[in-house]
Amino acid sequence: MTPEIIAIYLPQYYRTEYNDMWWGEGYTEWTACKNAKPLFYGHIQPRIPYEEYDLSDYHAIQKQAEMANKYGIDGFAIYQYYSLGNKLLNLPTEILLKHKEINIKYCLYWANESWESRWYGQEKKIIWEQKYGNVKDWKKHFEYCLSFFKDPRYIQIDGKPVYLVYKDWLFKDMDKFIKYWNHLAKENGFKGIYFIKTVAGHNTDALGNFDAGFEREPFYTLNQTLNIYERIYRYIRMRCIEVINKKLLIKNGKGIIQYKMDYNKCCKLIMDRKPPNKDKTILGAFTDWDNSPRRQFNSTIFTGVSASKFGMCIKEQYKKAVKFNIPFIIINAWNEWGEGNYLEPDKYYGDGFLREIKKIKENVK
Repeated sequence: MTPEIIAIYLPQYYRTEYNDMWWGEGYTEWTACKNAKPLFYGHIQPRIPYEEYDLSDYHAIQKQAEMANKYGIDGFAIYQYYSLGNKLLNLPTEILLKHKEINIKYCLYWANESWESRWYGQEKKIIWEQKYGNVKDWKKHFEYCLSFFKDPRYIQIDGKPVYLVYKDWLFKDMDKFIKYWNHLAKENGFKGIYFIKTVAGHNTDALGNFDAGFEREPFYTLNQTLNIYERIYRYIRMRCIEVINKKLLIKNGKGIIQYKMDYNKCCKLIMDRKPPNKDKTILGAFTDWDNSPRRQFNSTIFTGVSASKFGMCIKEQYKKAVKFNIPFIIINAWNEWGEGNYLEPDKYYGDGFLREIKKIKENVK
């Protein structure tokens, strides 16, 4: 099996009524990027993209697909926000479905969590609640997804459309949901659904009814691979610094970064790790992480990031995928600009991250 490289795709780049209401008129992810400021010497902010696009325009999506193909990205895992028929940021995915001429494979990644107003130092409150409902609601959700599953561009494994779930532990009936969707999929001519759980901070590699587990980086490594003392230190530091920032510093225009980590150290931990479930593990990689545009000082920031280090990491992950017959590697992310986590070219790295992938696809056997 030749592994494919998939990139997580954020559809938060067009104006919506609810973003206007929650974050301010005209808000998109670009707003967070442009308002970011460097918080310490050498901090690379703001991140300046090669261009600001509008994902309500299918030409922008088509251009992204062309770029992905050029550099060896095989497809996108596109976030889906769905709660009892209520959808957020669904327009780009529906545009992609409609325009079959856009040449890119894709799958859906259910971001099954409530939206909270905790960015930009706001008080935490739920502004859009994730609900799951009952079997009737699960059927409606499936029926909405079915048109995507039937798209020839939709990613499948063994005759099963791939469907990723972000936070399985939030859904107490997840196993029943999986069984029911598998039943519905077989009724509609598929062999089932290939369910992939995300493994990061609050769950384990145990699969249950899932077909595979995705090691979402960098938080799989931060929460599953760091030794126990480092994890305890990280947890205590983040909780304490958040309180100090909120109560004492931020109101005076100051602050302490919650957590920093060396990118090279994290990549080494990723490269040295063996898949826990062999061909049932979906390997991960990440370009960078810096969510200070959204969280200011209460953020996690990696230092020492470079395209070449990313290249070494993804090369080793690709070799592991070949060795253990793993179908694909998922990179976090194609365009998470508000978290400093993107493959798309910018004014600092250029197309460096993408060129590393292209080299791997051309040279790794």
